[in-house]
Formats: sequence, C-alpha cells, structure tokens
Amino acid sequence: MNLPADSSAATAAARERTEARIVDAATRVLGENIDASMREVATASGVGRATVYRHFANRDELVRAIRLRALRDCREALDHQVFAQASVRDALGAVLATLVPVLDRYRVLLDAAPPDRSDPEQRALTDAIERPLRELIVRGQADGELDPRFPPDFVLAVLIGVLRAAREAVAQGRTSAEAAHALAVRSLLTGVGAAAMPPDH
Repeated sequence: MNLPADSSAATAAARERTEARIVDAATRVLGENIDASMREVATASGVGRATVYRHFANRDELVRAIRLRALRDCREALDHQVFAQASVRDALGAVLATLVPVLDRYRVLLDAAPPDRSDPEQRALTDAIERPLRELIVRGQADGELDPRFPPDFVLAVLIGVLRAAREAVAQGRTSAEAAHALAVRSLLTGVGAAAMPPDH
C-alpha cells in the first residue's frame, strides 16, 4: 500500500530533522573528543543509539555527513559579496575572514583527510568552493597583485594550508579568530603576493 504524498513528505522531513540533530550533536561532541562513542553522540542528540545507527550505519558515515555539511557551509559562506572587493588582496582577506570561523565550527575534521574526490557529492561541493577561488587567483595574477610565477593550483594549495594553520591555532587556543585572520592574510600575501607589494601588506 502506497503512502499518501503528504505522509511520505512528512516522514522524509522528520528523518531529515533527526539526521540534522545527530550531525549537530556529533559535530560538537566529536569536536571536543574525537574518541567519543556513538552512544555519547546519541545521548547528546537526545535519541537512542539504535536511532543513530538507523541513520548512520557506522562512524565513517557520520563523519562523512559532517564533512558534507562543512563543505556546504563553506560554499554558502563564499557568496558573491566576498568576491566583490575592489582588489584581489581585499577579496582574499574576505575569503579568509569568512572561512576561518566556519572551519572552526568543524574541529572534528581538523585531523581528518581532505575531502574524498571519489565521492561525487564531496567532489561537487569541493569544486564549487575551489572554482571561484581559482578564478580569483588568476585575476590577481593578471592584475599584478599576485606573483604570476606560481601556478594557480599551487596558490590555491597555499591558501588551503594557511586556512588549516589558522583554524588549528584557534582550535588549540593559541590565538583568537580575529588574530588568526590577520596572520593568515599576511602569511598568504607575503608568500604569493606580487614582488612589488609593500611589505606591510
């Protein structure tokens, strides 16, 4: 017997809400203690352990869900306003200012492997994040704000590395998010900025 469309939609919506609660709790619990158990995640979610396992068959599936949410949050944070700065230098500063606090929410992924490009969802989200960043880098090199001797993909890798260092510093309490942003901007532009760029940028 087929369920009415509205009943099926309600069931799907309830499932999504439960999964969101579990991912919320797991992001927090595993961010505080990467060795926390699925039982602890269930308790923090306000559901039974069996419910967690109905939605996520194992820990890897749960971490994947956290990864996908982190990628979606990064993609949504990098809206057109971030890239609409007058200079590429300012736009890169806006990128770093935007992403450092987003990534800090996902401390559970701090020591995790990079996104899995063999996973279609992760690959699509990663590409959606990296594409405008790569275009920004190319524009900066064409405008003389970034050193054109570096391949754009190398500059992108440097940007990702700087972001990782900044979020590690914040997560470990060695600096504030605001200070980490300033350090990240200086590190990036000192490393790949145009040779003629003033030393105080």
